Amino acid sequence: MKEIDWFITTLEHYFQVKVQREKVSFEGIELCHEEIDESLIPREHMNVLPDPLLFETMLYIDEEGNEWIAGVVIEEFSREWLYTVWLKNGETAAYKFPNQQG
Repeated sequence: MKEIDWFITTLEHYFQVKVQREKVSFEGIELCHEEIDESLIPREHMNVLPDPLLFETMLYIDEEGNEWIAGVVIEEFSREWLYTVWLKNGETAAYKFPNQQG
């Protein structure tokens, strides 16, 4: 699955976390903006995303006990990635609009 492959590659390459694929959890959910905490997606980012949005999450707990969560907002019909967010132990580690340069 594309999202899990991206999750593992990003954790290993950018965050230097060795990942055991079989221990990655995955879930997809549809959420309305009012259900999403601004610590997950800042309001100014949410304003340009669809409402409701399809949010696919991956979770991994590394050997040191750190909880890594990545979320991908996906356009429902085209499956285009609209937004990605990373959390480490509940704190935002990174976010990006994949279609933007930089």
